[in-house]
Amino acid sequence: MFYSELRELGFRAHHVKQIYIYAKAIVRASKQSGGRKPVLRRLTARIDRYDYRLDLDGGVLTLKIHDGREVKLRLLTSTERVEKFGSWSSYEIAVKVVEDGIYVAIYFRKTVKPRRTRTVMTIDVNFDNITLAVFVPGGELLKLKRYKTPLRRMLTHRIWIERIQKRYSRSWRFIKGVRRAIRRHGERIKSIAWDYAHKIGDSIAELASRYSSIVVLENLNNLRDRVNGGSSLNKKLSLWFYRRIQFTINYETLERGFVARYVNPGKTSSTCPRCGSRLKDNGGRVLRCPRCGFTGDRDVVACINLFYRYSRCGCLGVPLNTPKPNENPSGMQRKRDEAMTSTYINLHRS
Repeated sequence: MFYSELRELGFRAHHVKQIYIYAKAIVRASKQSGGRKPVLRRLTARIDRYDYRLDLDGGVLTLKIHDGREVKLRLLTSTERVEKFGSWSSYEIAVKVVEDGIYVAIYFRKTVKPRRTRTVMTIDVNFDNITLAVFVPGGELLKLKRYKTPLRRMLTHRIWIERIQKRYSRSWRFIKGVRRAIRRHGERIKSIAWDYAHKIGDSIAELASRYSSIVVLENLNNLRDRVNGGSSLNKKLSLWFYRRIQFTINYETLERGFVARYVNPGKTSSTCPRCGSRLKDNGGRVLRCPRCGFTGDRDVVACINLFYRYSRCGCLGVPLNTPKPNENPSGMQRKRDEAMTSTYINLHRS
């Protein structure tokens, strides 16, 4: 009945299938939220490959709509992206209606041949930096690198949003110009996060390809549910886009023929990699073991322990990063806008 009614309205068979899938998902979500009335919050549609034609070289997307009509759209994208996805196959597109227009996202896929790995790359994702280390299976450290995140820039836009809401505390929801200003700052935060995530994922994937590394990431599922901090920590957590970073690292490395694995990150930044004791704060981001005298940077310690947990073997003779107490432990005294500038960490032995 549902199928025949939509077909009579002029919808193509594959359109009817997508409408049914989407409607069923909305109803299922409403049942899981206490049986509330289903609400269509976003005007979106997924169209499979039978209902469109894509000409990347010509930059034209042709959509087949109901009653046998077609609509041609001009693609707005860079030449680099066209060259990258020219050899890929498109299998689906998503159409989304927003306030200022209609946007189309095209999904591509390709078959990737797995490459043989020779090293292990562990990655520790933090609020203000991303630290990675490359080890050979025997435990020797080949590479240690740190990237700065754009958290400060994102916090600036968040502060502006809070100032606007505080100034118009009773009316900001009803004044169109105020809502527009808040939305622009929110969109800027998302833009900064996605731009950084894509660039950092590509950079790390290139390193993984150079060293033929399997990538080890922290399993941060349900992190926000487990953390119960103050307002300052919650504000940082709301801006911490670790999922996007790990997602881009995962698919960029997969595109190059390597895989990512996830391990439990519990206490990796506070456990001594030498004797297993609990590390104590020694000033800055430096930690010290009261039992064996081990000293190391918190982020580097996390990378070493991630390697331990993945490989289940000893990690002897690993050089450790031990900044001086009066030295900036992150080594990132740079301009705000240099979010993608990486820092090579000086290595010291304990």
